[in-house]
Amino acid sequence: MAHESTKKVPLELLCMELLQEREMYGYEMVQEIEKRSGGLLRMSLASLYVALRRLEEAGYVTTRSTFCNDRRGRVRVYYTLQDSSQEYHRAALKEHLDTAEGMKRFLESTRKPEKKAAKKKED
Repeated sequence: MAHESTKKVPLELLCMELLQEREMYGYEMVQEIEKRSGGLLRMSLASLYVALRRLEEAGYVTTRSTFCNDRRGRVRVYYTLQDSSQEYHRAALKEHLDTAEGMKRFLESTRKPEKKAAKKKED
């Protein structure tokens, strides 16, 4: 269940992080996210495309289409991060890191009684 949930994953941030490195197409991004997260973050192409569309509509990402040299004659859409995304990207990253740190602190505070109880049992 947790592996397939995209509601808790900042997809736009993940897209911007990848696109800082180079232009990419959607399927390639899904594969990279899964690979780099050790398989913990999996998402559908549809979910990723929704995030990319929002970034494109905001002017943070542009696209270019190319024909693939395969039998199916597919069109591949590459996404490129624009300089206009820098402020939004920094804010999204800060927000996510602050939230992650807040969650970490909260969860650690709720685990302290368990640690004390376990230590008492050891004594």
